[in-house]
Amino acid sequence: MKIVNNFAHICFSLLLLTTFYLLLSSSSHAVNMDSERYKIQYGNINIGGKKSSDLDDGTYNLSATLGQVAAGQFESNGYIVKAGFQYIYSKIPFTFSLSSIRADLGTLFPSTPSTTSIQLTVSYGGAGQYVVTAGEQGTMQNFSYDPIPNTTCNGGADTCSRTLAKIWTSTSSYGFGYSMSGEDIPADFIDSTYYRPFADLTVPEDPVSIMQSANVTQNLIPTPNPSYTPAPLLTGTPRDITHTSTLTFKANISPLQQAGSYTTVVHFTATPSF
Repeated sequence: MKIVNNFAHICFSLLLLTTFYLLLSSSSHAVNMDSERYKIQYGNINIGGKKSSDLDDGTYNLSATLGQVAAGQFESNGYIVKAGFQYIYSKIPFTFSLSSIRADLGTLFPSTPSTTSIQLTVSYGGAGQYVVTAGEQGTMQNFSYDPIPNTTCNGGADTCSRTLAKIWTSTSSYGFGYSMSGEDIPADFIDSTYYRPFADLTVPEDPVSIMQSANVTQNLIPTPNPSYTPAPLLTGTPRDITHTSTLTFKANISPLQQAGSYTTVVHFTATPSF
């Protein structure tokens, strides 16, 4: 952990859980394939495959497989075979990134809230769904190990929790927390005044979902089955496979705490499901 005098910093760690496979082949009718665990003699390879778009405005996309003896998904005890050029789309890598690995809240002064933001980007590729969770590695502390408590927001009827955001606008409400805006965020982040405290992984508390989608497959808009309209009148476009949200950190210290530098580490975990 690196601490810089007169500044409050939050460092991040990322865990990206994903597995993907990509098989590329040149045009051929048959080929021998083998590895340490299997051998296929004269396996069939597609003689052609291509993704095409209409020349007018790119509204329609067509992917074609040529020469495939049996295209489709085949299942048996212990294995699944997906045969056909189109299945390459289910192997597009899942990625997760942060706009910065450090968030600078500046010098903290009593009863003077400080905020800063980062962007979280999920490119889910062939994943059918995903979840991003977050948790802090202990509360923010200064050189003297004087901790900033996790926020309870405004308190009273507006008392927030790890799983429920509430309004935090009072300068006499102290602590450290975060707000979310953008895509695939929890519904309790109604606007920029709603905050939650982070789960404390040292207690331990379980990390909490901050981005999640159960259906991120590509669709046309309108979905799911737009009525047929001759080209180029249909204006539906493929749904973007990259979603972004903004996480805003906020810290407010009490008059009983020293002004200066405070730090902690926040862990983010992005997990896709296929």
